[in-house]
Order: sequence, then structure tokens, then C-alpha cells
Amino acid sequence: MTTQTNQGIGLDTILAHTRDGVFVIDRNRRFLFFNEACEKLTGFSAEEVLNADADCGQLIECRDEQGRPLAGLLCPATSLFKDEGLSARQRMRITTRDGRHRWVETVYTRIADASNQPEAVIGVVRDISDLKEREEEWRKATENLREEVEHLRGRMRDRYGFASIISRSPQIQKVLEKIQSACAVASPVLICGEKGTGKEAVVRTIHYNGLQKDAPFVPFNCADASREELECELFGYVQGYKGAGEPAYQGLFRAADGGTLFIENIDLLSPQAQGKLLRAMQDRALRPLGSTEQVPASPRVIAAVSRPAQEVLRSSLLRDDLQARLSVISIDLPPLRERKEDIPFLVEHFIDQLNTQSTRQVREIDPAVWMTLEAHDWPENVRELHRTIESAFAAGNGPVLEAEEISIHRPLGPAGTHSGVAPLDDVLADIERRQIQAALRQTNNQRSLAAKLLNISRSRLYRRMDALGMSSTKKPV
Repeated sequence: MTTQTNQGIGLDTILAHTRDGVFVIDRNRRFLFFNEACEKLTGFSAEEVLNADADCGQLIECRDEQGRPLAGLLCPATSLFKDEGLSARQRMRITTRDGRHRWVETVYTRIADASNQPEAVIGVVRDISDLKEREEEWRKATENLREEVEHLRGRMRDRYGFASIISRSPQIQKVLEKIQSACAVASPVLICGEKGTGKEAVVRTIHYNGLQKDAPFVPFNCADASREELECELFGYVQGYKGAGEPAYQGLFRAADGGTLFIENIDLLSPQAQGKLLRAMQDRALRPLGSTEQVPASPRVIAAVSRPAQEVLRSSLLRDDLQARLSVISIDLPPLRERKEDIPFLVEHFIDQLNTQSTRQVREIDPAVWMTLEAHDWPENVRELHRTIESAFAAGNGPVLEAEEISIHRPLGPAGTHSGVAPLDDVLADIERRQIQAALRQTNNQRSLAAKLLNISRSRLYRRMDALGMSSTKKPV
């Protein structure tokens, strides 16, 4: 190592004082050169290693990032001596003379003789202990974040599992069957139903229990943007499209790539935007506004319309081709007025939730509450029922939910009527009939228990059932 530079400085002098460690080993992996930086890294002096009757692996223990010893044939220098390349790079953990561990990265380069045969290998070593420490901190933080994300996903799956859909009605049981079918495939879904029937809850149940459960869930309500902005939100745009200096925006279709894009009130999209959405779904790619290039993106599209399915079919709210594409799986959510047998189960569920969030603990419900709830036609469906129970819960502080705590800002009338006005006798008879039906349901048709629940005698229960056309061959003893 006595080559001179054109300034007369010896190459060994330059290498001896470089900040990186530099060493040279021969075919027997004995050290020929060991600079000052190597001494500082390893704790061994140049005199020790150059005069040692041992190869480099016997002097300094090296292990790769998996903890395997880099000795013998596993030593990167060995492959270079076997003419298996000109250079190699290796991260390793070395054990210093005093037993400490240091992480280094070494670049090995083969030195050939006059006949181009490997004569020696020069190694340049850099201490990366600080880098490895930061990488380990980053790895742990990433792992913690991954575990937290998985925990949150698990909570979402629990929250939107099938058990979260509270119902005993035959209509909802059919809906559940369709949801299960939707979870098993990646096909588009069209969900119809009045406002407040739980469309987003159904969509989240499909997502968090389906094939896309580990991918993004991106909801978008078309009612939240002007018609001019809808295409921008969905499909994105290139830089400068909305004005000089305006950055690019990828859009929600691309943001949901691989996951679920839930488009609520899709009927508010213009026919042109509906056509563009259909093309993007078919091509699994879209062209951002202002661009001529197609960008790959393939989310599962679940769309919702706040109208019953029959009304959607009769109207021209959706383009026929888009409606056909979305209706691979079609789910029609019935209004609450058509499944009033679910009201007791929903109310008990809401009460259980509120009990965990408040100092008030409701343990009993006044029977008159059921009469009020059964009589209402619930134009805003489950959402309105939840709001009503939450308001009633906040109105009092006792263990019994009282009828006077229920406030419904809509005239009462028989189920299914929307005028709000009906003959008083009919209204009262309907209320009484529904209350008796609710009591019978809650007691599995055990009439003695139903009478007790209604706080009337068993004989009176039978008289009222006869008067209301609910008579049975069974009579009280």
C-alpha cells in the first residue's frame, strides 16, 4: 500500500486517516491493512490484527441482521475470492474487543493481480449504530401502529358485526341474508330505503365483514357537495385544473382503491357523472379532470338511494346501465313503520348504550311508553327512534323511563298514515291493539304474563282482545 499520489502523498497515508474504516485481507482472510478508523470501531489495534495468526473471523465476530455468523463460506469476502462478483455490500453486527456490539455496513471490493485473479479484498466500513437504533425505533413504532390499526379494525368489525343489526322481523332477516351474500363477493351493491333506515350501518357491516375489511372504507354523501363539485370529489383533478397553483387532488375513487367506496344519495350525480362512474368501474381506471391519462383504481362501489327500491325502478333517478351494474346485489331496507315488532328490541338496545354513557341507569320502561312508540309512524325511521329515546333519557334521572319523558314532534295516527289525523276511536283502538301485541311478543304469547306486564287482570285482557278482534279460543279460568 505504498502507491503515491501526484502530490507525493502515499495512498496508505490517505486510507489511514479517512473517516471510514478501511481494511484489506488476503486469500486466507488475514489482515494486510487496518486503518485508524477500524481501530476505533473494533477496539483492536492495527498491530494486533496484522500480526495475529488468525483470520478476520476469528478475531472479530460478525453476524448478519438475522443473527447468523458471517464466518467461513458465509463471509462476503469469501464469495469474491471465489470469483463470484466484483463487489458486495453487507450490514452486520460486530463484537468489539471489549465485548460490546456495533452495527456497521461494509462494502467489499475485489483486488485482482496481473492475471486478473483475486488477490485481495478491500473493505470500507461505516458505523451505522445510530441509524440502526433509529430504524429499530421506527420498526417498533410501525409495529405498534400496525397493532393499533388492527385493534381498531377489530373494534369496527365488532361494532358492525351481524349482531349489531337489531331486529327480529322477517323483513330484516331477509336483509341479513343478502348482507351475508354481499360479504362473500366483491360485486357492486345498491341499497335502497328511506332516510334513517340504517343504510350506512349496512354498508359498514358489509365492508368490515367482507373481502375488503383490511382496505380503506371511504364514505361520500353526494348531498354534501354541489353538483359542480361532485365530479371533482369523486374523480379528482390534475394540478392547475381549478386555477394556477392549485395542487392536484386524487379524488375519492382512487382513495378507496382496493377497499370500499360508499356513495350515498348517488341519484344526485348528473347523468354525465353517472356515466363516468360506470366507465371507471368497468375499466378499473379513471381519468382525473383535466387529464388525458387513465389512472388505475379499483374500489368496490356500494351506492345508496334514500328511496324505496320500487320507486327507484319506476323513476329515472339512475341511468339504466349504471343501475344494472350496481344492482348485482340489491338490498331494500324496510321502513320502521312496517316492522314495528322491532321497536322493543331497538329501544332496549338504545337504553343499554345510554346506560353505559350516563349516570342515569334506566332499569324499567313505563308500559305507556310502548303505547306512544307503537302509535307513531316514524317517518324518519330508526334514526328518529334513536333520537327520541336519547332525548327521553336526558329528560329524567330516575330508573324508570316515563311516558311523559317521550316527546315526539309529530301528530299520532295509525301506522302507515301520514296525514297525522284520524278518528279518535280508531287511534285509541289501534294504540291498544298494538300495545297488547307488543306485550304478547315480549312474553312469548303467555297471556298471564302479558296481562301482568300491561298491569291489568287476565280477564280484562281477554275482554279487550275480544273487543279489538283479537279473540282466542283460550279463556281465563
